[in-house]
Amino acid sequence: MNHRIMNVDMDDWINNLRRTSFSSLVILMLSAMVCTSSSLSAQSGNKILLPGIESDLARKQIAVDLGSTSSTLVPLIQKAFSLHGGFRLSHPKESQYSITFSAKGGNQVGITIQSGSPPRIMKTLASGGDSIDDALLRGCDKVVNLLLKTPGFFAGKISYLSNLSGYKEIFVSNALMSTSRPNTNFKKITFNASWGNKGQGIFFTSNRQLFNNIFYLDLESRKIRTIANYRGSNLSAVQNPKNSQVALILSSTGNPEVWIAPNPGSKPKRLTKNKSNESGPCWSSDGRRMIVTSDSRGKPQLYELSLSTGSLTRISTNVSSHCTEASWNPIDSSKISFTAAVGGGFQIFEYSFNSRKSRQLTKGVSHGLQSVWLNDGRHIIYTERSSKGKMRLMILDTELEGAKPKALHGANFGNCSQASFHYPN
Repeated sequence: MNHRIMNVDMDDWINNLRRTSFSSLVILMLSAMVCTSSSLSAQSGNKILLPGIESDLARKQIAVDLGSTSSTLVPLIQKAFSLHGGFRLSHPKESQYSITFSAKGGNQVGITIQSGSPPRIMKTLASGGDSIDDALLRGCDKVVNLLLKTPGFFAGKISYLSNLSGYKEIFVSNALMSTSRPNTNFKKITFNASWGNKGQGIFFTSNRQLFNNIFYLDLESRKIRTIANYRGSNLSAVQNPKNSQVALILSSTGNPEVWIAPNPGSKPKRLTKNKSNESGPCWSSDGRRMIVTSDSRGKPQLYELSLSTGSLTRISTNVSSHCTEASWNPIDSSKISFTAAVGGGFQIFEYSFNSRKSRQLTKGVSHGLQSVWLNDGRHIIYTERSSKGKMRLMILDTELEGAKPKALHGANFGNCSQASFHYPN
């Protein structure tokens, strides 16, 4: 098995930051010109234009600088805060908080947060991890929690598919995709990778043994265990976030149905009993509810599935006749994200059970697919597919109005898709 580690070229992020800083300088110069001319405009009775959306976006973000953080630590921290959306890296004279990270040895990091003028120490934090990068990302999460009062996602892990080797294989990376490692080398069809609820392994589907079967990869022991190899197609497995239950999509009775197993090693029980095709089981964060995709009305739509009776109740998203790939918000159970066919392509939407309305999250000529919520209930990672078929993983801040999707990686990662996210306790 190939254990080659890929490292993101941090120079790209530094160059982007420099370009952003230059753009900010230009904006400041233009703003000064507007301010200079505003008195003349007021005297002549002309109207003054309001600031553009970029300025509005900046005002909603917390301005931070990295103080006296060592240059060796800066690139990873810069990438973290740049991806989040709730923060803006700025000049020390313009920042609200100055945050200094310092390596303490033994994969330990110290964090000092200063604010005010003159700057005074507001808080000191400490963070440790399996590596210095892990410690830094956990430290960034502590800063997010302190300043925004919401969870951070930086210390999470992503499993995804990449065709870097010429075949779709399973990779695992940190949440920023600054490092990544291949975990399969089957040279077969591999898909539907999904984290076990404790983050110790990954469920996946592959034809590595001729037919599509479901397997579980233990990341520590590197052992692979067969979960389902029934006749027909064994298509996917998703574990309940609160217990050992596993939802399976199996076609052993003819059409793909939802089955539930008490644990990965036990025999599953058929839950749906119909002539339609079910797919994409999605658990709520409390493990008590499930959404699936079903074509019971001819075209795929989202349904809530009763875990006691197997009955399906359609979710009226009212945006498309083709809705699939639901993901349940882990913080706000009234929200889900999903994929819908609109305007000749696919885009990501959010649906609210409270308002019974849908909101479009992604737009543009590229397709948006396969969204998954992160642990903060604010960000999603999704697959962007271009008209030429190239795919990459994007992250989007769904709460900050005007926020744009940002790429998690470059072309050196290959075509990446089907992300699954886990945040360690």
